[in-house]
Amino acid sequence: MKSLWNDDEASLYQGELGQRVYSSRLLGREPTLVLHGGGNTSVKVSEKNLLGEEEVLLYVKGSGADLEHIEANGFAPVRLNPLLKLAKLPALSDPEMVNALRTQ
Repeated sequence: MKSLWNDDEASLYQGELGQRVYSSRLLGREPTLVLHGGGNTSVKVSEKNLLGEEEVLLYVKGSGADLEHIEANGFAPVRLNPLLKLAKLPALSDPEMVNALRTQ
């Protein structure tokens, strides 16, 4: 498969999330790789929160977002440290998980 990456085009997308937007769009353009509108991509970044503290976020492509036309706001940010703690629990219902992630 021929790479569609173009450094000039990629330079228009700033930061790690921007680069993921660009690479997601490239994947979405290729019908042999993804079904129309489907596919999942994500990127892990370190950013300052509202309190000025560094934290690791996982930006995950949201359901229903089309890879070929995705924008940065099509990625949902999830705080990684609370997520990793939740993953160690022996059991966690969907409502418990949603509540825990919304209140973190």
